[in-house]
Amino acid sequence: MAPNPLTEFEIDQNSGIPTWIQVKNRLSYLIGSGAYVEGDQLPTVRSLAIDLDISYNTVNRAYQDLEREGYISTRRGRGTFVAQRKECGADRATSSPIELVIDDMIRACTHEGLDDDDIIAMVGARLEHRKYL
Repeated sequence: MAPNPLTEFEIDQNSGIPTWIQVKNRLSYLIGSGAYVEGDQLPTVRSLAIDLDISYNTVNRAYQDLEREGYISTRRGRGTFVAQRKECGADRATSSPIELVIDDMIRACTHEGLDDDDIIAMVGARLEHRKYL
């Protein structure tokens, strides 16, 4: 049996990023980087919630968002699996894992109502803040 790519993942309670987005970003990164490939079964919502010591509803929200974006598909009574990414053409295939995380961050910001200028300002502010850590 292959090792679980999520074994090293821990929630950062101090990051300011909602827990469900951290879970979603990590899973989309693992899928985009090839740690999980099409057809791989993901942990159940319940087992991942227990492993990460977070709410079932938090994991469920991340899974629902990933399914809506086409990363995963749920088969009732069978589990949740990495979906075939039809839109993964050449552009997605050449994206680095970091670019995939950035894409997910932009999607999350847009989902929260931020426009491009807001996202750029927020990233700039975080980079500036990092200088003082």
